[in-house]
Amino acid sequence: MKNALEQFEHYIAYERRLAPGTVHNYIRDCEEFVAWCHSTPKEFRPALVSREDFSGWITHLAKDNKCKAASVNTKSSSVKAWFRWMADKKIIDRNPLGETYRLKTSAKLPTYIHTDNIQNIVGSLLARFEEAEEYAPKRDALLVVLTYATGLRLAEITTLTTDSLAHNLAEAKVLGKGNKERIVPIVNHLRPYLAEYLKSRSEFCRQNVCSSHKKALFLTSKRSPEGQAEVCEMSRYQIERTIQRELAAAGVKGKHSPHVLRHTFATQLLGHGADIREIQELLGHASLQATQIYTHTDIAHLREAYNQAHPRGRGK
Repeated sequence: MKNALEQFEHYIAYERRLAPGTVHNYIRDCEEFVAWCHSTPKEFRPALVSREDFSGWITHLAKDNKCKAASVNTKSSSVKAWFRWMADKKIIDRNPLGETYRLKTSAKLPTYIHTDNIQNIVGSLLARFEEAEEYAPKRDALLVVLTYATGLRLAEITTLTTDSLAHNLAEAKVLGKGNKERIVPIVNHLRPYLAEYLKSRSEFCRQNVCSSHKKALFLTSKRSPEGQAEVCEMSRYQIERTIQRELAAAGVKGKHSPHVLRHTFATQLLGHGADIREIQELLGHASLQATQIYTHTDIAHLREAYNQAHPRGRGK
């Protein structure tokens, strides 16, 4: 029989359908708490846990492990979700954790690429796309540009297929968090490049062994045991590393993850007058609160521009 943590893992993976990475993080955090209680998932007795045990773990994370407040809050949320689920399923009579506090965190503005920089990067990538004769350079260039142009999450880009695209390439159907579908428009300027990419992709499949007729939008190849080149879908890790490499090569300093492109997409939409609720829908945010962080980013950008331009702002 599965223990309580294994049952919870099944629940969040197959009933709530959370992303595999999210499921992994939930279970890891819960296992850390179980270990703090000097137990194992198989032998753990949640009914014996007290609120003081939980508070002690939080203190341990914050002081002894020197975890940042945001990380502590994330870990504690995982454990609280597990205990709420156990109470709902009557595995325990009541939730011993109750209403526990969250550590105060400072507002952290999302990192984004400034307008001039991203336009130069996109222009350079599209020029390289036009010059490329092989599939891989076209794929890598389009991968970055499409991620920026749609504001998709890494997991959403990874699960795109040829069936996700409308016949006229004007929009894409995206499977977001919580298995929720949404439609994301594709800008007019990008559609000819996407059409050319699909031709290159088809040729790539013809030149290699593609026994399973892969529908993933972004493909790569690997060697079979017999030494043949087999077509397979790009993994989440491969897509992330490709975007990081391309942005670093383009001179982006600091963070250069796929999420930076998503932040850039949202920040520029807001800066050009898009309604905050429209941005929420495009990003697939469940609540408006998650989207409102970009209003703070826009204000910070205005303040920076003011300080650089205004005589009394310089040097401050």
